[in-house]
Amino acid sequence: MDRMATDPFWHLYLVETARGALYTGITTDVARRLADHRAGRGAKALRGHGPLTLRHHELVGSRSEALRLEAEIKRLSAARKRAWLTDRQRAGFDSPQGEQMHSLLDGIELVVFDLDGTLVDSVPDLAMAVDAALADLRLPPPGEARVRAWVGNGALTLMERALRDARQREPDEALLSLAHQRFLAHYGREPCAQTRLYPGVREGLDALRDRGLTLALVTNKPSAFIPPILGSVGLLEHFALCLGGDSLSRKKPDPAPLLHVAAHFDLRPSVCLMVGDSRHDVAAGRAAGFRTLAVPYGYNHGEPVRDSGPDSVVESLDELV
Repeated sequence: MDRMATDPFWHLYLVETARGALYTGITTDVARRLADHRAGRGAKALRGHGPLTLRHHELVGSRSEALRLEAEIKRLSAARKRAWLTDRQRAGFDSPQGEQMHSLLDGIELVVFDLDGTLVDSVPDLAMAVDAALADLRLPPPGEARVRAWVGNGALTLMERALRDARQREPDEALLSLAHQRFLAHYGREPCAQTRLYPGVREGLDALRDRGLTLALVTNKPSAFIPPILGSVGLLEHFALCLGGDSLSRKKPDPAPLLHVAAHFDLRPSVCLMVGDSRHDVAAGRAAGFRTLAVPYGYNHGEPVRDSGPDSVVESLDELV
């Protein structure tokens, strides 16, 4: 078998500590290695030196060539390392702040994504579960079009809206609790039968990860549904951390989940970006001190997401790189 078909590609990377020291390493997965460093795992030389910034990485190919380059750079003085870095970037080698990246990503180290309406269109599966839950209660099913307008604030709010629509009055607590339980039961049996990625999502996430940015997920969906959905679309390994609506005591639009993620990676909010499809994502990001980016194709209750005032809007996530 061809060696290139079985062996991983190796990357050379340089990170800078809070005090300006440059550390060189090699890896087959830059994003994962960077997340490990920021979490205090891996190289002892980087532990306790404050926030880390990825300054450069390039695809080398073979492990032997990566080891050779790593050893060569480690022998350089601090000044010569920085000169090597400047020369490498001027020569057009890959860099986390390369010209091909969206300007909103300048200086960003962590990108946090919403799930439903941003990465995946999950409405067909959600609608089937809502219809089935209401049928259990002998209430008329709303159908996919109506459910699409209700998604975005978690399962409990979704069922509250469905019951209000079906009965034309506010549901009492007992009925809402029962409907919520029935919805979770139906959705749990088949959460990703028809859920699909939006165009450009895989390309965008692949490129961001390859450039060494740490990716995280913050959704109001119950956390139990995150692994099966991400697994079904082949994105589970892209995220260094995932939070659901039940992971903390508060959820979006409260900034608490975003601040939790930033603290987890020991990063300032100013170097973090929130990407979502709704006003709640924008509000959470702004309140947390993140930059905010919106996509217009998701679920925002019929309102243009641009009206929420995000820092930028892209039609597709592959426009980021």
